[in-house]
Amino acid sequence: MKLKGFGNRTYNIFFHLHTVSGIVLAVALFVIFFAGAFTLFKSEFYLWENPAARTVKLQETDLAEVVTRLQQSLTDFDLDDDTYITFARPENPVIGIYGHIKPEGAEEEVHYAGKMNPVTYAVSDKAESTVGETLYKLHYFAQVPFAGMWIAGFVSLFFIFATVTGVLVHWKNMLTKFWAFSFQGTWKQIWTNGHTVFGLLGLPYQFMYAVTGAFYLLLLLVLLPAVMVFYEGKPEKVYALAYPMYGVEYNEQAPVFDHTANLASAYRKVSQQYGAAFDILAVQTHHVHKEDGVANFRLVSKDKSIFASNGYIGYRLKDGTELYNALPGKNKKWTYAIVEAVMHLHFASFGGLVVKGLYFVMALFSCFVFVSGILIWKEARDNNRYTASQKDFHRKVTKVFLAICFTLFPATALLFSTELLMPGGENHVFRVNTVFFVSWLLMALLAMVLPGSEKAITRFSLLTGGFFSLLVPLVNGLSTGHWFWKTPLTQVWATDVFWLVSGVLSFSVLQFMRPVPPREARVFSMDRTAMQITKKPRKRAKAISGSAFGDSAGGSR
Repeated sequence: MKLKGFGNRTYNIFFHLHTVSGIVLAVALFVIFFAGAFTLFKSEFYLWENPAARTVKLQETDLAEVVTRLQQSLTDFDLDDDTYITFARPENPVIGIYGHIKPEGAEEEVHYAGKMNPVTYAVSDKAESTVGETLYKLHYFAQVPFAGMWIAGFVSLFFIFATVTGVLVHWKNMLTKFWAFSFQGTWKQIWTNGHTVFGLLGLPYQFMYAVTGAFYLLLLLVLLPAVMVFYEGKPEKVYALAYPMYGVEYNEQAPVFDHTANLASAYRKVSQQYGAAFDILAVQTHHVHKEDGVANFRLVSKDKSIFASNGYIGYRLKDGTELYNALPGKNKKWTYAIVEAVMHLHFASFGGLVVKGLYFVMALFSCFVFVSGILIWKEARDNNRYTASQKDFHRKVTKVFLAICFTLFPATALLFSTELLMPGGENHVFRVNTVFFVSWLLMALLAMVLPGSEKAITRFSLLTGGFFSLLVPLVNGLSTGHWFWKTPLTQVWATDVFWLVSGVLSFSVLQFMRPVPPREARVFSMDRTAMQITKKPRKRAKAISGSAFGDSAGGSR
């Protein structure tokens, strides 16, 4: 069945809309997807980033001790406001503490994010590592003050537009180009076919991330009018549609009551009743020091076949009354399931490392789509319809775009090594991030001014990226003694091996890109007769070939 295409005017409108939106978004999307690919393994990087955590022996968390130590270490920590405590896990052996403090002399409370040693219960708000956190923040531009998250949100929103217009432009011959893809023809044909093929392979993945990214980053902006009109200006009523703990009401004038012991009892109760089927991930508390205090536990099913595997259960701390039960198979509302599905799809928190690995590969495919789009744009303008100055402008823009994108690879590899090379302490995160962003900037600037075409930028990025990639396992082995061939820790081993393979592949591709010498230069013998034979006319060579292979050559025609 032949599908009817658009008219010329409609096609041109969609084509130019796709081209303009794509070239404007390309660099931002490359950074988002490249950094996001590594963000998928943020929790797996923790042991690699923190060598001291590799030897921590986990034990059952004493929630009463957690609260007591928290009060002793942070006298200005407000346990009556929302407090979120995450429990230590083998791949991330640290207790996370998130809440509010009111520093001395301050008029309002500020957010607090810290951690607690699961063995000694020592509290610290100083980040000891930053690789996963830096890349996580980069993938939604959190390092850009005030506007970073909004920029990433609108990039995701317009990426939906670029994806839809791309499908409308290519849908008629998408499958034809997919099966006819080759590395022959003009560069414009190669980049166009590659753009179409990898765009088709990654289409569901890219569209999913465009939608879920816009959902997370622009949700507050979208819901603000609804909150003001339908929910009396109270955002917690909207949050209650997604998370049941926000539907619990509190009395700010409730009498004082210390629920520290009751909090530990509630944790034991959840462990005993649901520990066989669920893992307890975290607990959210409110009004721990008031009579109407509540503990909200977040659990995840051990049954890996359940997609919507997260659940919540809440208790009134005073008497242990169950306020709600939103576990899988219980009274879990469809709104909870929808928000959870968005979370699973965006963070690949289902299916284990296999799904994360697949997401990682698809993210790199997407990066190729963005780069090929830039090159198509440049190649399409390298003709006589444009003046020499216009062509030069297009080439310079392409070099700037590619320099920013490609040098992110060596900068990321250097980030890993810097994490272990920089001394710890209060300014550790600042130093590591400074090296990362400054090195990325310097390498990008150097790549922009390299003489030659885009190949020079590619070779430079492969050379520096390959070197810094091979440096990662070497730095880990020398600084910690945990060489990848003898470490039993899967996360550490996998991180080292990944960068080792990346380095080898980078130098392999670099070798493949070396210019091919002329045919005369590849003669093995310097004998004058041999040189003359290689320069025989093409017809004579064909005649020799035909007589040598006889019927075999003739039968192939």
